[in-house]
Parts: sequence; structure tokens; C-alpha cells
Amino acid sequence: MVVSGLPASGKTTVGTLLSQRLSLPLIDKDAVLEALFDNLGCPDTQERARLSRASDEVLYVLAATSSAAILVNWWDHASAPARLRDIGLPVVEVFCACPTETAASRFVSRSRHPGHHDDTRSPREVHESFRRLPARARGPMGLGYVIRVDTTSAVDADWLAAQVRAALDAVAPHS
Repeated sequence: MVVSGLPASGKTTVGTLLSQRLSLPLIDKDAVLEALFDNLGCPDTQERARLSRASDEVLYVLAATSSAAILVNWWDHASAPARLRDIGLPVVEVFCACPTETAASRFVSRSRHPGHHDDTRSPREVHESFRRLPARARGPMGLGYVIRVDTTSAVDADWLAAQVRAALDAVAPHS
């Protein structure tokens, strides 16, 4: 299962809720990335970009070696769908839906690992970068079975877990 959505749309929160409700491992790209920051350092935004691409690769390897997991990332809509399909397992996408402006405001107000270098951009620059995102990057990847969850307010974790269970049953190979 993949959890998608804009940065600061609630992906980690939703992924964590689902991991707890469904007893599936959570593989969050930011956790991988922040471990790289801690172990390798991250002096600037160029190194951050390099480590971010490396953590994407780790995420794909972990996905390919897991029979079932919840993968959280701000997915590259150009390459991720094909790469995820290449893994060969059925995929359910949980899309965290919230307005672009809401996600941008959350992004500005949150505090993350210093390796992200979030402080190198002003709030205005962050909001502008969110506004410039192409429409395709603002929506689900469309991997097949997509569950949209409104993350502008608290998510009903039990309802979402039931939706995911039904979706997983629908896409699971039947013998």
C-alpha cells in the first residue's frame, strides 16, 4: 500500500494510523532520509537532494522485498507509478487530500530534521512553490485502486482501515 499526497498533507500521520490498525510495517521515506542525514551529514540543499534520491532507492528496494507494507513518500508522479508496478505486487493507493494552500501552511509551520534545510526558504517561497506544482503532482498517482482521504481534519482511522482492508481484498490475487 502506498500513501501519497502533497508534502505536509498528512501522509505520515495516515501511514502510522494504518500501520497500527492493520498491523503492517510502515516504511516512511523521511525516516530513511533522516537516518542518512544523521549518519552522513547534510551540509547543504544539494546534498539533501542527493540523499533524498538515495532514500527513494532504499524505499523501492524495501518495497520489493516486502510482501506487505505501508510505503509513505511524496512520490515522483513521472516515475513512481511504473516503478511501483514493476515490483509486481497489487497496490492500493491512499491519497491524502487537502487544499494546496493548507499543505503549504502546514509545511511552513512544521518543524523537521535540520537536514531538510527547510529554513533556506521563506514562507512566501514555500507557498509559491506549492502554487507552481503541476496539477498532476497535486493528485493521486492513479495506481489502480485509490482511496481518497480528506486530511483537512482528523481522520477516522477505523473507517479508513476498513476501506483499506476492502481494497486489499479486492486487489489480492485469488487462488
